[in-house]
Amino acid sequence: MPLKPSKKKIAFAGSSMTQKEVDYVVDAVKHGWYDTFDKDTKLFEQGIAAYTGRAYALAGFCCTHSMHLGCLVSGFGPGDEVICTDFSWAATAHVIAYTGATPVFVDIDPDTWCIDPKAIADAITPKTKGIMLVHSFGQPADMDAIMRIAREHNLRVVEDAAPSLGSMYHGKSVGSFGDVGCFSFHGAKIAVSGEGGVFLTDRKEMYDQAVLQSNMGRTNRLANFWCDSMGYEYQMANVVAALCRAQVERIEELVAMKRRIFDWYWERLKNVPELKLLREKPDTRCNYAYPAVLLQTDEISRNDLVSQLKTLNIHARAAFPRMSKFPMYQARFKNPVASLVETHGFNLPSALNITEADADFVCTAVKHLLGRS
Repeated sequence: MPLKPSKKKIAFAGSSMTQKEVDYVVDAVKHGWYDTFDKDTKLFEQGIAAYTGRAYALAGFCCTHSMHLGCLVSGFGPGDEVICTDFSWAATAHVIAYTGATPVFVDIDPDTWCIDPKAIADAITPKTKGIMLVHSFGQPADMDAIMRIAREHNLRVVEDAAPSLGSMYHGKSVGSFGDVGCFSFHGAKIAVSGEGGVFLTDRKEMYDQAVLQSNMGRTNRLANFWCDSMGYEYQMANVVAALCRAQVERIEELVAMKRRIFDWYWERLKNVPELKLLREKPDTRCNYAYPAVLLQTDEISRNDLVSQLKTLNIHARAAFPRMSKFPMYQARFKNPVASLVETHGFNLPSALNITEADADFVCTAVKHLLGRS
């Protein structure tokens, strides 16, 4: 018997807002000017630095800008190669290319969809300057192995932790292992401000350089508005920082909400042989920003499954295509795991307004489309 569409849009992603966010934003609108023009920005930076255990934080307009700063202060440039996961949103590779360096795309771990340390080691050449990794959909990458490789070969490490605030590796926040870590506050992330990003590091010289680069290279050395180098306008507005600040203060609550949604899916889908749900590895915590699933059958295509779910007002999302296939880049390796995930991987809806009844309907619909109703 055909299923009827959900009356409620079961959204792929969405935020949780409380009176705290309203109060902080209203206060910033009313009072965040003149002598307090950057009050919330500074409080946000202090809060996220404390939460992640980093020494320095720099708020930015978006995570792409923050990652670009990470690449710049890591010294990436023309003639350099930066080893990069082949499975991510395009910004992960683009920020490397912005510096003139070349992203070298490597394969991913089948159990986390994060960059495979063995693939990193196999891709190192005399031109290799750094590693760009992603904590994919909140799954922590294997930071012990990655940092060991980086130390052995004197490589810089930039962590694209865009969706992963609240995820932990061996009890320590992701984004706190590499030379630079970056988080996103885009409206689809676990903590949101509509748009926003943050650059984090323990190295003062990197932080100072990032501050300079994010403010057009302005130094005022010889005159007001004097710039001693090229730079960018990569700063965050104070009113946006007020919303970020409130969300960071609630991050443990938000992680618990995401993990509860994943648990609902896991209990209902764990024994479906056509599906592999990615679970956190031992001694890690995944924030389950976007529950990841591998379709293990060709009886229905991933694209058809996602499309048919949408007709039921269930908004799942197909996995990323491999960036190495983009016309502006070149593929050096075949990357078979990323190749499988790009055709068979998808994410279940995880908007923070999803109820257990919503999750139950999603699972019923998935099993129905797989012929297991």
